[in-house]
Amino acid sequence: MNLRSPKVTASSRVDVATILDGLEMHLQPIVDVATGSVLAAEALARFHHAPGLRADEVIAEAHAAGYGYTLEAACLRAALDRRDELPAGVKLAVNVSPDVVHHPIVARRWPPDLDDVIVEVTEHRAHRPAALQDELAQLRLRGAAIAVDDVGTGYAGLLRLAMMRPDYVKLDRTVVAGVRDSDAQCAVLEALVTFSHRMGAFVIGEGVESLADLAALAEFDVDYGQGWAVGRPGRDFTPIRPMVVTACHRARGRLLQRRVDTRFYATDTRTATTRGMHAITSAMYNATGLTDLHGAAAEAAAELGVDVISVSVLGQDDVLREVTTIGEAINTDGYELRDFPCTANVLRTGQSVEVHVNDSGADAAEVALLRDSGSASLLMMPVSIGERPVGVLELISRRHRRWTTHDIAHARGLATHLGHALNRINA
Repeated sequence: MNLRSPKVTASSRVDVATILDGLEMHLQPIVDVATGSVLAAEALARFHHAPGLRADEVIAEAHAAGYGYTLEAACLRAALDRRDELPAGVKLAVNVSPDVVHHPIVARRWPPDLDDVIVEVTEHRAHRPAALQDELAQLRLRGAAIAVDDVGTGYAGLLRLAMMRPDYVKLDRTVVAGVRDSDAQCAVLEALVTFSHRMGAFVIGEGVESLADLAALAEFDVDYGQGWAVGRPGRDFTPIRPMVVTACHRARGRLLQRRVDTRFYATDTRTATTRGMHAITSAMYNATGLTDLHGAAAEAAAELGVDVISVSVLGQDDVLREVTTIGEAINTDGYELRDFPCTANVLRTGQSVEVHVNDSGADAAEVALLRDSGSASLLMMPVSIGERPVGVLELISRRHRRWTTHDIAHARGLATHLGHALNRINA
């Protein structure tokens, strides 16, 4: 054991009470890269009686000294005690060593209700994978989400990771920090994101050291970001700085306008297949009436996995009227364009937009409309005849959805073919 600190070493056998007296939990935010809104705050242990050691080193030495389980149980309790301090809708992420999760002294610390709690474990350190799986299954039954930490460090087997079926995969900082400057990191990041999404897991990028790193995460379809550029660990939970939210919006804005060829991207379980969408866009292109348009839209909704698809056309009275809607009743009254600035901007500029109800900077009118219909996320594409926008295509999800590069590219293809179809139908 390396004697990095005179106060905490295996050889000195410092009394556990001394360590616990200096224990304090700090909170670090994890944000949605699409909106800058906070998904969760991770509780991180700080040991004031061991200033020369990282938390994982203190815990490792505690295990070597024989009181590791007691210390981890105390950390878990201190972390869970911060739960009620968080704003509504913000989850609490807690760390537990995989070989400790099922130990009785730790198991007693878990409350019956674990809704809005993310349990983070590091899979590659598990000596009893089967016991870990069983305990994680029990925690899930109480409402917890499971995250696997430090993915990308070279130790965790991808097959074992897939068998765990985590809700979140946390990419190690060695993969994320400075990713724009390394082709090797880009390749690893893209592969891990594709792999995680195919498992149905959200991806959290750790080690975001700059706003450039945060923007890069959006380009690689990473769902959430965490690091000093997002927010440093602190004793109290603090709001995200406006510059971080602005950086998220700008990165997403660039992505929404960028032309992406889906042939060069691997698909995952949450996105449509290129072959399937090609058949649908061909059918839409050849539509000769609203019945054909409706049928193609229904197939697109199923292929894209969205709850609602709506196609609306702007009339000469500046009222936007739905011509076909899949997933809910068609609105026959129409929408006054002056009441929806975001939609008006799409028609004026020909640029795509996304709206999320958890985005504080989103258009209030669009957010209200989403809330009224029980929806959470909207992707809106202009529909043009020639160079003239004549309507909008809307993809709507009941649950929060970060629209992937696939979603955006497929929606843009649909909108393009819709323009051809509407031109033919009007003629």
